[in-house]
Amino acid sequence: MTAIPEPVKRIVRQEAGFGCCKCGHPIIEYHHIVKGSQNPEDIMLLCPNDHQEATVGAMLEKEQRFYKSQPYNIQKGFVEGQLKVNQISPVVNIGNNQIIGTGDLLLVDGEILLSLEINEGRLELSMKLYDQQDRQIAEIKKNEWISGNPLPWDLESSFQWIRIRRKLRDIELEVDARVDPINVRANIWRNQHNFELSPKAILFDGARIHVGFENTCFVALRLEANTAEGTFTISPDRRFGSGAIISKFNKNERIRKGLEQWCELSSGHKFENIIDKRKYTVMKCSKCGKITKKWK
Repeated sequence: MTAIPEPVKRIVRQEAGFGCCKCGHPIIEYHHIVKGSQNPEDIMLLCPNDHQEATVGAMLEKEQRFYKSQPYNIQKGFVEGQLKVNQISPVVNIGNNQIIGTGDLLLVDGEILLSLEINEGRLELSMKLYDQQDRQIAEIKKNEWISGNPLPWDLESSFQWIRIRRKLRDIELEVDARVDPINVRANIWRNQHNFELSPKAILFDGARIHVGFENTCFVALRLEANTAEGTFTISPDRRFGSGAIISKFNKNERIRKGLEQWCELSSGHKFENIIDKRKYTVMKCSKCGKITKKWK
């Protein structure tokens, strides 16, 4: 397979509206209309299913050129793609709580299985999918289908919603960014163990996991399972080495506080209290001297 330079990929993605030229789906592969070409005019975006159609010759070059010249997302007005979100960082509902921050969401035995990023207002998904016998059957990196036979998969999406499932089987992943916080449902296997995430529960081999918190935001924290020990923990994002837990009954208030904490962690500031009043706190970054005021 001919490697495509990143600047060429960027042009192809932008021209296609960040989705399959034929159906608009945001999970994509790069297809060479002209084999081996490095010219953006000879490369198009196709979802794994439509790419298979083109690869086996069922989509003729004339059709490929047509879809490239009139990409689905551009024709529908989705210039920024079908997974455009309005948040700077994702707030995800998981098991009656929220997780705030971009990056890894689920690790199993040290391996990252599910990540969410926001890049220029578009939601980017990374995921590894294994079957019950622990064979890797698909991998997605930042919305690019890296490996796996597309034929068993059913891909559906709309402007702010995506579903990936094996045909005639259960949903493997569903992300609904039409709501805020984002709803995520995932059914993931690794090392012959099953992990289910939903806005209402976290299940480990069918057993409900009780994290011991309610009405809580986990900031820069991720879910981590150890199958050998049968444990499920919440651990800090390794980029920052720490995270935060915000516990407030009012959902909007705890999310607001959680987003403030995320901004501090992701910006690299290290704030310390310099004035602590009844209604507000004044903080100063020990690294750059920036001063900020927070209302309690």
